[in-house]
Amino acid sequence: MFCCGSTNETRGFSCGLWVLLHSLSVRVDDAESEMAFKTTCDFIHHFFICQECREHFYEMCSRVSTPFNKARDFALWLWDAHNTVNKRLMKAEASLRTGDPKFPKAVWPPQQLCQSCYLGQTKKEGNESKLINWDQDEVFKFLVTYYGKTLVSLYRDRELLGGDENPSLEEPVSSTNAIVVPVGAAFAIAVASCAFGALAWFWRSRQKNRKPKRSWN
Repeated sequence: MFCCGSTNETRGFSCGLWVLLHSLSVRVDDAESEMAFKTTCDFIHHFFICQECREHFYEMCSRVSTPFNKARDFALWLWDAHNTVNKRLMKAEASLRTGDPKFPKAVWPPQQLCQSCYLGQTKKEGNESKLINWDQDEVFKFLVTYYGKTLVSLYRDRELLGGDENPSLEEPVSSTNAIVVPVGAAFAIAVASCAFGALAWFWRSRQKNRKPKRSWN
């Protein structure tokens, strides 16, 4: 299973849920972007099992000051939120030594998968971490391709092989041994199928009982 970690305590559901959310973010229309944002925030806030994670995510949601009018903006916000979470977890896992050695947290996407996404990097003074200057147009193109056509293609190829492990299917979505990114994104959707059902129901209930839009000050 592609979203399984090397131990029972790593990756799994959270990996599949991120794949699910990114996949939805590149498939919504502009008119649905604000509803998708609110539904995603409410879903994590009410249903994600980790309380600290819920609080951190909802805090990021609360910092959004204007409604989303473009699906592109929502997809990029979710991508940035995911990287913010990964950076925080990188520090926590390094300190507590709780990370998965075979699947370390990393900034997404790595240069191995999207060189054009990177305009440059600046090393922070007194810190080994780097600030990345992103080309957001290229990042969005990558997200649409990766969580769209690439995801579907990987899933179909895997189905044709009867679900057997095949290293060749992992090459487009895996990098070096130092950085391993979530591979087989399509299969991860199956892992999070229950979450998808709950999210779909939650989204539809919000649309049916839509309240007046929130006031943005």
